[in-house]
Amino acid sequence: MRKNGQFYYLLGLFAGDGWFQKRGISIGTKDKNRATKIAGDLEHAFQKDAKVKRRVFPDGHAIYLVSLYSVEVEGVFRRLLGNPKKDKSKNFRVPRFPNSASKRAFVKGMFEAEAYEYVWHKMPRVAFEIFNRTAAKKIFSILRQDGIGCSFSQRKTGGCRIDITGKSNVSKFHSMYS
Repeated sequence: MRKNGQFYYLLGLFAGDGWFQKRGISIGTKDKNRATKIAGDLEHAFQKDAKVKRRVFPDGHAIYLVSLYSVEVEGVFRRLLGNPKKDKSKNFRVPRFPNSASKRAFVKGMFEAEAYEYVWHKMPRVAFEIFNRTAAKKIFSILRQDGIGCSFSQRKTGGCRIDITGKSNVSKFHSMYS
C-alpha cells in the first residue's frame, strides 16, 4: 500500500465523511457522481473493488455509501488516525506526514468533506467546521504555516470553525489545496 498524495487525500476525506465498518471503511456523500469518483479513487489507491450503495433513511433523506472491504486498509486508517474507538469524528488524531504534499492532500480531503464556500460582503470565503478541537487546531496550524490567512473560533454548538477570508487567501488556498 503506497502512502502517496492520493492515499492521504482519501484518509482526510474518510476522517471527515467516513466511518469504520466491521471489515473495512465507508465514506458517505449525497451526490451519486461524487460517490462514483470516490469509489474509483479507492479502487485505484488500494487495488480493491469499492461498492456504491444508496441508503435511504427513515426521515426520507438519502446518501450514497462508498465501501471498501479490506481489513488491511481499515487497520492502517485506524492506526494513522489514532485508533478512535467511538465517535471517530470527535476523537481522530491528525497523523504525522512524511512531507508537505501528503499534509496538503489530507487537508484537501478534510475540506472536501467538511467545508463550504460562500460570499460575504462581496468577498469569497471558505468555512470549515468540525467537532474535533485538536484536529481543527492542527489543520488551522497547517494552513497558517502555508501562509493562508484564516481565523479559528469555538462555536456554541461545541464545534470549531476555521474561516479563510478574502480574495488572496481563498485564491492561495485553492492553488495549494485543489
